[in-house]
Amino acid sequence: MSKKQSLKCPKCGSTDVEIIKNWQLTSPLPDRYGRITITVMGVVKCRNCGYQWRGVIGKIKVGGSGVAIGDKEIEEKKERRVKEIVLDLEEILSEEEE
Repeated sequence: MSKKQSLKCPKCGSTDVEIIKNWQLTSPLPDRYGRITITVMGVVKCRNCGYQWRGVIGKIKVGGSGVAIGDKEIEEKKERRVKEIVLDLEEILSEEEE
């Protein structure tokens, strides 16, 4: 279910709405996970009664330790530990001589 479908006209209660204009607001402070919140705002118009209002279309949290769109947390891939390969040059040279 997309956010557009969940928008409801406050006057007549219809869900048949269209987003006329949208813009983004960026939060100046990160949350406790280091993510910045980007709120997508918009002007919405009801196709049934013609009423227009402004409201939140959606929210996105980016950066820090993860990403969230709306209330859904998106898991980031964890960094893999790099395997260390140690070569001893003297050992290799001694094997070649034999």
